[in-house]
Amino acid sequence: MKKLIILSQILLFAVLLAACGQNDTYKVGATPLPHAEILNEAKSYMEEKGFEYEVVEFTDYILPNSSLASKELIANFYQHLPYLESQMEDHGYDFVNVGGVHVEPIGIYSKDYDSIEELPSDLELIISNSPSDRPRLLKMLDENGILFLNDGVENKDIEAASLNGLSDLFTSEYSLTFIEIDAALLYVNYDNYSGDAVLINGNYALDNGLDPFTDTLALEGSASPYVNILVSRSEDENDPFIQALIEVLQSEEIGAFIEETYEGAVIPLN
Repeated sequence: MKKLIILSQILLFAVLLAACGQNDTYKVGATPLPHAEILNEAKSYMEEKGFEYEVVEFTDYILPNSSLASKELIANFYQHLPYLESQMEDHGYDFVNVGGVHVEPIGIYSKDYDSIEELPSDLELIISNSPSDRPRLLKMLDENGILFLNDGVENKDIEAASLNGLSDLFTSEYSLTFIEIDAALLYVNYDNYSGDAVLINGNYALDNGLDPFTDTLALEGSASPYVNILVSRSEDENDPFIQALIEVLQSEEIGAFIEETYEGAVIPLN
């Protein structure tokens, strides 16, 4: 009888361990659109490789990295490389770029004007307050003739300048005023008719029902170097789950899903 009781206890302990293992699901952080949607589409392909995971959604740009650092997540998918590098420098994160997946063009949106040509000479622009976004934003404005960057101006000069000092880096026929706010609030300001125009990051535009092709005064070119990447802690870069996930995210199947779903508003690398 003693042996039977001991054997039962061992079996019970084994079952409990197995149950714990089943509940220990990988968690990947993402902003809702398009990142979380892409990750959810990738689940069936990951299951074929023997992996399951939960997508944890965030509506800001700060928490996905702090949650990765605290090991609440095994990876996140929402940011481009310049933003990652600035976050690593500011916070000492030991992260790695696992690989690029897609580009989300930034657009110039306005409730008051229907074209670049209609914009007023005293022009108030609302932009992201992320220093890593600044070079991207100013180069887009340069491409559309709103300003012309001075020869020799580099990304680091744009990132380091004060908000008022930005005007020293370019010439313009407009009298420009920049207002910097958190990227998550860009759409709210656009919807409230704040400023003459708002430069909205692609994911926040999609998440709020904007069509980057029909609702913009101008859209960033598809050659943008600001590729959205899968990020993990350096120690986990070679984890089988991480390697399987980047393989799926860069696959033809996911590329086709991105093309069909977003119709050019999100551009896969493949």
